[in-house]
Amino acid sequence: MFVLSPLSRRPIAALWTGQVLAATGAEFYAVAVVWVAADLIGRDAGYLSALQAGGLFTGSLFGGIVTDRWRHGTTMIAADLMRAALVLVLSLAGLAHLMSLPLLVAIAGAVSLVTASFDPSLQATLPALAPDPTLRHATNGLFDATKRMARIMGPSLIALVNGVLPTGQFFAVTAATFVLSALAVRWVTRRLGAEPAHRAATGAAAVIDSVVGGFRAVRGHPVVIYGLLGSLVANSAWAADYLLGMVLYLRETSEDPLTSYGLMMTAYGIGNVASNLILASLGPGRPALRLIGSKIVFGLGILALPLCQGQAWLMVVAGLTALNGPLGDLAMLHLLQTSFAPHRLAQVFRMRMCVEFAGMFLGYLAAPVLFDHLGLATTIMGLGAATMLAGLAGIGFFAWRRYGAAPSAA
Repeated sequence: MFVLSPLSRRPIAALWTGQVLAATGAEFYAVAVVWVAADLIGRDAGYLSALQAGGLFTGSLFGGIVTDRWRHGTTMIAADLMRAALVLVLSLAGLAHLMSLPLLVAIAGAVSLVTASFDPSLQATLPALAPDPTLRHATNGLFDATKRMARIMGPSLIALVNGVLPTGQFFAVTAATFVLSALAVRWVTRRLGAEPAHRAATGAAAVIDSVVGGFRAVRGHPVVIYGLLGSLVANSAWAADYLLGMVLYLRETSEDPLTSYGLMMTAYGIGNVASNLILASLGPGRPALRLIGSKIVFGLGILALPLCQGQAWLMVVAGLTALNGPLGDLAMLHLLQTSFAPHRLAQVFRMRMCVEFAGMFLGYLAAPVLFDHLGLATTIMGLGAATMLAGLAGIGFFAWRRYGAAPSAA
């Protein structure tokens, strides 16, 4: 099924449109936070990014204690409205010239905690929107493309409004998109009918299950476990190199760093969307091979970024590197949705987010130290090489499971 076919269904189209808007606003937020932090504390901005990743990790790990009792639609609407209110505070602070590091830290941490509850609820809702397996795979590709499309529209819009709209007012754009997302979720959930009641138990066992249920569920699933470990390494490189390292590197080497960064992210977004359209239309394929390939492609791309001369080459490398996202993410979505019971889906997706944000937290936390001791280019290339090695290790792991783990003949 072609990846755009699910848009013929109005609930899917409405929810998807809301997510595209929210993801585009989130790109404005991400750039604004890093840029404002870099203005305030320079290279130590990595510690603020580490705080955000830590908040996402904490929210993913413990958020289920509260949200497992809520319906998924309620969780998503509450998360959207709370995030809108929080980022609007930063917009007002910018207008009043009251922006400060403590305020930025407090709001960024709170937004991260709330954000961690949204995506698992969204992913757990998709099987209800698309119960047919073929439709569900195309729908997975469609929603996986939202953040990838935002990497085109967000940086492109940032490049357009740079110099017209103050960076601090990027937060107002984000707040508006979160409100629109909440309205879309409300419209869709009212048309889905009654959602099954969620956990009503309240004892210690229920709390423990909310925290560790996803980790327990993946035992005995080696491909999922490899995908999670590879994601830990790749997200460390994504955070330290792509989201932070290249910001600082371009600020030192480019005459127009914000435009260069925006063009790089736009090219990455175009590559993401193009590869998503192709891979989602082809079917799930062999997930293990796609997970391995995604790490090798991403590692090679990151390794090459500091070697690029000029904006054109930067965009070419970023666009090719972007293949890694759909290649790995669609494989993981297929594995998770087909390997676990529906009542475990939100827990398993939260567990996946824990691993991803743990990787980002470690990357952001280590980045300032690595930048100071090794330099920006060396650190970026080194983490790229580590990600590529994670992909090569996957080849060895699965070859060993297929050939080496079997008992030898006498």
